[in-house]
Amino acid sequence: MRKTIIEHVADYASGNPKKLAVMTPDDSVSYGALYEYARGYAKYLTTRGLKRGGIVVLKATQTIDYAIQYLGIHLAGGVVTSLGRTTSDNEMAVVAKSIGAAAIIAGSTLADEASSTISVPLGNVREISSEHVGDNVDLRFPDLADPADILFTTGTTGATKGVELSHRALVATAENLIFGCGYKDNTLILVPGPLNHANAVRKLFTSFVNGSAVCLLNGMSDTEPFFSVLDSADGSIACCLPPAAIRKIFQLTKDKIGEYQNKIDFIESASAPLPEADKDRLCGLLPKTRLYNNYGSSEAASVCMFDYNRFRGMDNCVGKAMPNSRIIIVDDEHNEIRSSKDNVGLLACIGDVNMNGYVNEPELTREVLIDGIVYTNDLGYIDDEGFIYVIGRKGDVINVGGLKVAPSEVESAVLAYDGIADCICIAVKDEITANALKLLVVMAVKDEITANALKLLVVMEEGYELDFQDLRSFLSDRLEAFKIPRVYEEVSSIERTYNGKLNRKFYQQ
Repeated sequence: MRKTIIEHVADYASGNPKKLAVMTPDDSVSYGALYEYARGYAKYLTTRGLKRGGIVVLKATQTIDYAIQYLGIHLAGGVVTSLGRTTSDNEMAVVAKSIGAAAIIAGSTLADEASSTISVPLGNVREISSEHVGDNVDLRFPDLADPADILFTTGTTGATKGVELSHRALVATAENLIFGCGYKDNTLILVPGPLNHANAVRKLFTSFVNGSAVCLLNGMSDTEPFFSVLDSADGSIACCLPPAAIRKIFQLTKDKIGEYQNKIDFIESASAPLPEADKDRLCGLLPKTRLYNNYGSSEAASVCMFDYNRFRGMDNCVGKAMPNSRIIIVDDEHNEIRSSKDNVGLLACIGDVNMNGYVNEPELTREVLIDGIVYTNDLGYIDDEGFIYVIGRKGDVINVGGLKVAPSEVESAVLAYDGIADCICIAVKDEITANALKLLVVMAVKDEITANALKLLVVMEEGYELDFQDLRSFLSDRLEAFKIPRVYEEVSSIERTYNGKLNRKFYQQ
């Protein structure tokens, strides 16, 4: 029988109270202490006026205090809405108003900006929790059907949206990850990603459902804390590393991660496709490590898992669906089709991991969520063995002379070229082809005709110079001719979102 996350924590606190639950490079807390703090914080929020079902807005920090707040809000019956740690208090107030939040936890009083909400002082979380743990306030565990979290999408494919998830969806997601990655009782997973992002916070509550431990790190701009924990930690070590973090490790430390091939049990990546060159490099450095690509979204969490160290040479494969999810392929009208490499469609997700909907966005919800099925814009197919392949997003595909190009395929090939640190493939107007087409079209004098060409923006590693002709020759062995960029530009950086995804919307604008 399923239990909510906070119920799992309560069980571990009772059965093994001294077991490590959460750590940072300089702090740690056991399950027994974590649950006591969560109970105290829940009582504190209740005495401040939080009612069951009330939405609570707060900043996500890579700290034990945030883990306490997260669990405390759930135990008080609240709905967690986490924003980035650099979000200003005034910006928090705007978000709170837009989603009808009941409370804001912030460093300053926000009564003027959001008078309809309860303003909860940030304070010292553990001191506040300890002071209120003995309060005579009745608490009960939330129901699985109750709303639990609101996660904001990154907005890379449109306006940012608040995704509402139930407690059932969170636990189903945790069950998928425990099954797909093969979590152990003594797994310690290192999480450098921001906890207001879906992929990172899932590792937090998955550890709580599993009864194992999580280590919170402050990003990967400095890799020293990451390797320091690897050096000192015991147990079955795992890493949650989005593709941008893996590339940062390569850029800053070259092949150092290979020194830990006998210590790292598994690495799990999500948020964006991992370039094939980076997959090959990791496989070579960590031949004994399980290396997973996790496919999912904010709306349909952790749907598929693929061990690319076990299954080599299956480009664009995201594995098979996990127990609490199922994938079908549909056409533009949402009719299920029999797909293949030559007959791709759009992926649709079925299962308990799916969202309830977008907060206060009924029309947008109806476009994506129909009869419990989440319909994505990801193009792909399912092969005869049940393996699922994702070749790119429908909105990202570039039309080149009537031929469709997934920019992610181009970028993956480019990143295998020695010395390239980062890149993005974008569409630019192709005046030569457009003018040629105008000569063939009778009505060209009345109608504007445009055509696309591929342009590649590249960032070079220090000490490397780019030879465009040599790169074109390199790509000609890996890509069809129409997929090779025509225009090249070396740049100092590539625009990415806060969680490391390529910001394609920036370049489309």
